[in-house]
Amino acid sequence: MIKRLSLIACVALLPVLAVGLDAGAKTEAAAQVVLAPSADQSGAARLVHGLLSDSRYHYSPRKLDDALSAEIFDRYIDALDSQKLFFLAADVEQFRTAYRTRLDDAIRGGRVDPAFEIYNVYVERVNERVEHARALLEREFDYSTDESWLYDRKDADFYATREELDDAWRKSVKNDALRLHLAGRSTEEIRTTLDRRYANLASRVAQTKSEDVFQSFMNAYATAIEPHTGYMTPRTSENFNISMRLSLEGIGAVLQNQQDFVVIRSMVPGGPAALSGSIRVGDRVTAVGQGTSGEMVDVVGWRLDDVVDMIRGPADSQVRLDILPAAASVDGEPERVVITRQKVRLEEQAAKRQILEVEGPDGTRRIGVIELPTFYQDFEARRRADADYSSATRDVERLLGELREEGVDGVVMDLRNNGGGSLNEAIELTGLFIESGPVVQVRDAGGRVDVHADRPAAWPGTARWRC
Repeated sequence: MIKRLSLIACVALLPVLAVGLDAGAKTEAAAQVVLAPSADQSGAARLVHGLLSDSRYHYSPRKLDDALSAEIFDRYIDALDSQKLFFLAADVEQFRTAYRTRLDDAIRGGRVDPAFEIYNVYVERVNERVEHARALLEREFDYSTDESWLYDRKDADFYATREELDDAWRKSVKNDALRLHLAGRSTEEIRTTLDRRYANLASRVAQTKSEDVFQSFMNAYATAIEPHTGYMTPRTSENFNISMRLSLEGIGAVLQNQQDFVVIRSMVPGGPAALSGSIRVGDRVTAVGQGTSGEMVDVVGWRLDDVVDMIRGPADSQVRLDILPAAASVDGEPERVVITRQKVRLEEQAAKRQILEVEGPDGTRRIGVIELPTFYQDFEARRRADADYSSATRDVERLLGELREEGVDGVVMDLRNNGGGSLNEAIELTGLFIESGPVVQVRDAGGRVDVHADRPAAWPGTARWRC
């Protein structure tokens, strides 16, 4: 069930995606990052407090007091350094003394400075660890030594001294190198790969924005209330809406970061990028320009989501991309491509079907399998009464009709990887399999129970599927 309330929604914190800078400049760039909260975030913190502490808006509101403050603190520290490989015990104790039972007062007053002060220390510690790890790569490792490395340190203590932490990182780097050694990599390949890996860690931290820190802190607050509540930034909220309506306005390409570049991972069949014939999987985007004459902005080394924001835009508008072909060297000459954005439907995230032939004691049976990754619905389009709004129920209904025409003996709904979505869609989809009746009960904070039932003739003209 997704219940969106202003700034609050049931959605997990999304990881920050970033791309690397030049390896030699990464640690220096990261050291320059000092983040601070904005005035908008101060107001947002007060609003989040109002929503999470009021039974009108949340099923299990909790008073923001010292006890909850301690939980928020613990969750925030864990979100930053769950493996206890950056902070020293003294760092955490200093934070604990200063903030653990004072975050309640800070949030109520719209002061989120403590979260940023903790985060900025975290940046310093990451840079120190990256510098140490990269220096270790200049040594030869002795793999004959009898020692062990605790791979999962989630339940371990923070290291008390810098010497202990240095030795832990020595073992960690040695473990990384050994894994590559066992995979057949040469010594020089191992050094190059791990140096890039550690430098990219500093780069990701360097490209973190104020909104990322605020989102992490507010999620520590929200999940301390209960695990199905989370905070979404405007960017995260838009990505959530895209996943619900299964469409966006852009070029129809999936991007990923690869070292310093944003790379085309795949393209939506029939989308503008695929139809252009000028872009191929593996090509690298080096610059983006708006319209036919907008400035070409170099995006090498940029965060992935920032590049995505530049490429997305209103349908029928144009975007110019400088593309470095996959086969070209990094110093090759990019090719300029002009693409007209369109509304693109994300078919790969929609309901899909297949027919399996299953052997049984009575012979072979043909079983239709419908995979539904989420209970999606275009909320805005449905409110506008658009005739063709995206709907998981409508898509499943169509697939059931196709399976019926193909004469299958039964149907399996595969919801194993379904992450939830619209409650209305879940109820209406259930109605495809029952005549009518209750589907789910919802209890509010006051103890009142609301029974949500499938309505007869909710989908007029459609026969119910018997399973």
